[in-house]
Order: sequence, then structure tokens, then C-alpha cells
Amino acid sequence: MTFIEDVVFFVAIGFVGVSGNVFNFIFTLQQQVRSRSVQTVGLILDIISISNIILVLSTLGMVIGVYLDPGIWCISPYPLNLRLEIFLMMTSSFISFWAIAWLSLFYCIKVVSFTSECLISLKKNISSVINASVLLSCLFSALLFSPTFTLDLVTSDGTLWRQNSSNNLSCPSLPSFTIPIDTMTYAAAILLLLCPVPLMIMLPTSIRMVVHLCAHTLAMQKNQTQVQGSDSYLLVCKLTIALVGVYISTLFIASSFIIVRMFGKFVTYHTLAGAFSFYGGMTSVLLTASNRHLKDKLWGLLCCRKPKEHATKSLTVETGDV
Repeated sequence: MTFIEDVVFFVAIGFVGVSGNVFNFIFTLQQQVRSRSVQTVGLILDIISISNIILVLSTLGMVIGVYLDPGIWCISPYPLNLRLEIFLMMTSSFISFWAIAWLSLFYCIKVVSFTSECLISLKKNISSVINASVLLSCLFSALLFSPTFTLDLVTSDGTLWRQNSSNNLSCPSLPSFTIPIDTMTYAAAILLLLCPVPLMIMLPTSIRMVVHLCAHTLAMQKNQTQVQGSDSYLLVCKLTIALVGVYISTLFIASSFIIVRMFGKFVTYHTLAGAFSFYGGMTSVLLTASNRHLKDKLWGLLCCRKPKEHATKSLTVETGDV
């Protein structure tokens, strides 16, 4: 790619990944200020939007830094901005992934009927539980990835590698932590918390909602108004499944990039930037399309007129809790 093509690529990646999330955050926050309340869905929307913006910008900043100085990984100590970008990239992706998991769990508990006293009690307090879980996830992610600020190059004998310029592109080893920490255990814990654990929440809750809504629709076929009333819940079900699909696709691209780089094969960092831009852009589109308030705002901005209420009422859900 030429320099002009690279510039166009970086601008496009930034616009696709950031614009939709900025839109969602601004108008969701506006609605919360006007209503003087913060609903669970609105809180999760804010968290996802902010974390996606940070994720795309930090990844883009790191990729541009590597593009301008390919030997930046061989400079020791690592520049502070590089460590900060890695920290923000990991933290924001963790928060965004877990926010989607909490959203899936919230919708499942709200939509599905339960007979267990424990689950019925949980259903009554699910908003408070999910709100606390989302905020604790943000705090936990900051603590979990704080060791990234100690990343540096360490030689085979355990001493720090010192190279003040990037002229020598041969690094002695992969980056490691300068604090006493079991790197393999730490990496395994991060991988578990980024992929299998959130997925174990997303998939069962999505499948449970599909089963419940199918049974509900079959039972209510004779009552057309009841079936039409379940359209918003069907949209919620489609939303969670689509978000899971985007999440899995992003993880596949990002993990493929890391595996290829670990085996010493060349793959451009544009792939990583493209993966997270795709994730940020698609999640923002899905959340906008499934939210009545955001969809109406977008329609008004594009068409310069207020949309008809009946045209969207049965097709989207409110920002408030279901």
C-alpha cells in the first residue's frame, strides 16, 4: 500500500469504528439527562460505546506507531505511549466483551419466565445486579491489565534488554513483565476471561431466549395481538445473537493475527485495526437498529424530519429496561 492509501485506510478505520459509537453515546446520555435516570440498558449502551471508542482509537494509535517506526518493539524501555495503548486496548476490549455478556444475561432474565424462587427473586433485582456487575467489570479490568505498564524486553538470562533506537530490528525475545508474575498463568487467565467465560454467558442465554420465544409464539398463534406484542422481544433475541456473532468473528480475526505473528510469519497490523474497527462499527449499528430512541434520532438526522411513531414502535425496543 502507498502512503496515501495507508492514510485513507486509517481515516476510514477510525470513522467506521468510532462514529456510530459516538452517536449512540451522545444521544443515550442526552436521554438519560432528560429523564434524570439511568436504566440498565442505557448504562450498558454507554459502557459499550465508550469502550469501543477507546478500543478503536488505542488500536489505531498503536498501529500507526508501528507503521511510522517498525522497530518500536525493539526499543527498551518501551515508550510510555506504547504501554498505555496496549493497556487501553486490552481494558476496553475486556469491558466491551463483558458488557455484551451482561446485556445478554439481563435480557434473558427479563424475557424468560422462571418457576424457581431464587430466579424469581433475581428477576426482581436484576437491574441492580447487572448495574453492579458492569461497574465492577470496569474496575476489575483496570486492575487486571495494570501489569502491562511493566512490559519490557528481557533477555534469556533475565536481564533487561537495552536499545535506545529502532535501527536494530532484531529483538532478543518476546516482551515480558519486569515484576514477579507467572507469565503463562497470567496469559491463560486473560484468555479465559476474554473468550470462553463471556461466551459461556452469551450462548446459553441467547439459546434460552430463542427456545422461550419459539414456545411463546406457538402458544399464542391464535391470539394475533399477543404475537405482535412479542415483536420487541424477538428483536432483542436477534440482537443478542448478532452481537455474539460479531464477538466471535472479532476474536477469530484477532487470535489468528496473534498466532501468525507468534510463528514468525508476516501479517500487517492493519488486520488488527480492521478487526476492532469491524467490531466497533457492527456493535454500534446493531445497538442503534434495535433501540427505538437511537433509531428515531438517526432517522431525524438523515431525513431532517421526525419519524412517524407507528412506523418504529413495533420494530424496535426502548433504551429503558425491557
